[in-house]
Amino acid sequence: MAGITERNAQRVELANSGFTMDYIDEWQPKTTLYRHKASLTVGGEISQGVGTAVRQVPGNPDYVLKKAKIGLFPWKPGSECSCQWCGETFKKDNEKPEVFQESCSICGVVVEAKAKPGLISKLKAHKSKTHP
Repeated sequence: MAGITERNAQRVELANSGFTMDYIDEWQPKTTLYRHKASLTVGGEISQGVGTAVRQVPGNPDYVLKKAKIGLFPWKPGSECSCQWCGETFKKDNEKPEVFQESCSICGVVVEAKAKPGLISKLKAHKSKTHP
């Protein structure tokens, strides 16, 4: 049995993972967890995809917290979920990554990068290779 200090630490960690604060007091003996991150084989192939249910697992906060760290939660994945895996999987169509572009001042070739420092580096490399 956990002491008050351990229970309070668990409450904070569970809340930071997206659980309600009363979960630690009202947990069920057995629960169903859903994969928010796909399970891969040793060869890198998907063995269990996102949304797969894992049934009849212990519902105690210690166990559920450990599983939350690897992408298993008691709610189904979706665009309304705020976990890191759903944020990557269910990006909204209007949320396109920003792309930085600049053209070469000598030849006009357009160089693209995901970040400004990368753009500067690519443009510098282009100029040194094609315009020595």
